[in-house]
Amino acid sequence: MKKFLLVVCVCVFAGSFSYAQDLKFGVKAGLNLTNAVGDDAEDVDMKAGLYFGGFMNVSLNDRLSFQPELLYSRQGWKVNEDSDETTVKLSYLNIPMLLKMSLGGSNKIHVYAGPQLGFLLDAEADYDNDMGSGTEDMNDFISDLDLSINFGLSFDVSDNMSLDIRYNRGLSKVMDVEGVDFKAYNSGFQLGAAYTF
Repeated sequence: MKKFLLVVCVCVFAGSFSYAQDLKFGVKAGLNLTNAVGDDAEDVDMKAGLYFGGFMNVSLNDRLSFQPELLYSRQGWKVNEDSDETTVKLSYLNIPMLLKMSLGGSNKIHVYAGPQLGFLLDAEADYDNDMGSGTEDMNDFISDLDLSINFGLSFDVSDNMSLDIRYNRGLSKVMDVEGVDFKAYNSGFQLGAAYTF
């Protein structure tokens, strides 16, 4: 399944070249503020992390463009219960596929939305409680694939530089434990900057 979805993403990237009126490339990086939401994600606090990667922007007309991205993203959440503290650390390779629209006459403000595929690279939990502290491997309990949706706003500071704020909401359950229906989904904000070549 993961190989099929990766092939689809590559085809979307490659197909974008065929219809490109104006093609630009860039890099981006910033701060993640993530947590888990859902019926089984109560008393969960946000965790800070970083993201970075590259993107391609394909102009469709004067107002619309298609922007696929490839991002390394550190996500997760914190749980504090009395004297017990657990921090779940998740690493993803995310592939957002965004439709971007310019607002106003200056074309400096843009809104965008689109789906995102996230491939889990690593998962671990740091714990500190009355029994001790340490790190536990979580790869067997976290879903390999994370499907989500993005909504965002960007502002062009110059011809090459832009600032970006984005909300990401998971659509697929983040936990994958056999026999347990754990209703929790990735959620978070991204604050960052992008440079277009």
